[in-house]
Amino acid sequence: MAAIFDLVGSRELTHRAEEIRDLVRRGIELVEGMWGSGLIARPALTAGDSVEFLVGDWRPVTFFFHHSLARGLSFRVGLGAGRVDVIREFADECDGPAFWSARTALEGLDLRAGSGSVVNFEVGDGADGEDVRLLLAAALTMAVLTEMPGRRLLYCFRRVWFGERVSDIARRYGVSKGNVSKTLRSTGCFVLSRLVVGEGRGDGGF
Repeated sequence: MAAIFDLVGSRELTHRAEEIRDLVRRGIELVEGMWGSGLIARPALTAGDSVEFLVGDWRPVTFFFHHSLARGLSFRVGLGAGRVDVIREFADECDGPAFWSARTALEGLDLRAGSGSVVNFEVGDGADGEDVRLLLAAALTMAVLTEMPGRRLLYCFRRVWFGERVSDIARRYGVSKGNVSKTLRSTGCFVLSRLVVGEGRGDGGF
């Protein structure tokens, strides 16, 4: 599966350009540390505030999306399934119908819909049933995340991807356990946690 992330409102965020690139780089480093074996090519941060992934697992791209949203960064995302031509080490140096489909999906997003993060997907030539499963899992979990308010995104990020307890999260952010518990009560966070635990978290840490 290929995924292309395009930063929303990049022109309006030029004053934060270096900060944003640092946040994006940190997200990429976490993905590589946690799912190195699930990456078909290394994630690539391009000059145009875009990030490209080539993965054999839905979790790395959903993790990166969640990491970005929890830190106030909004991306439009195009997901594509299909044959992949691995040419070099980084994702932006590869090609094939999976990438063509991801670009088509990104171009198909309604850019007039506002500045919120949105996701679209396309299935290209050479896709099999597993490719489609990964594509749908990524698209649906990202859609769930776009509906979460900021504080829930943050707490859910620690809970889902790193298995932190309510007390750990409360201590990390200097709030009460009751506050964390109440904030985490959502179907979206619960289901995402079940999906991630069911397929296993990444191998690294935060």
